[in-house]
Amino acid sequence: MANDAVRTQYDKFFGADFMPLIRHEQTQGADSRMAYAAEFAAFQLGQIDKKLGRLIELLEQQHRPA
Repeated sequence: MANDAVRTQYDKFFGADFMPLIRHEQTQGADSRMAYAAEFAAFQLGQIDKKLGRLIELLEQQHRPA
């Protein structure tokens, strides 16, 4: 499906370290750079949220009475 291909591309793109967008040996305008940085930050925050949620689940499992 096309949607899966796009999602895979975004996951790969945002899963790497942040790198400013450079196309045709030029940086993009300030608006484009800000939008990209915001998308990257939102993606990374989502990843942190998932990991913290999993960590909390594991900690709660350890402290449950048997």
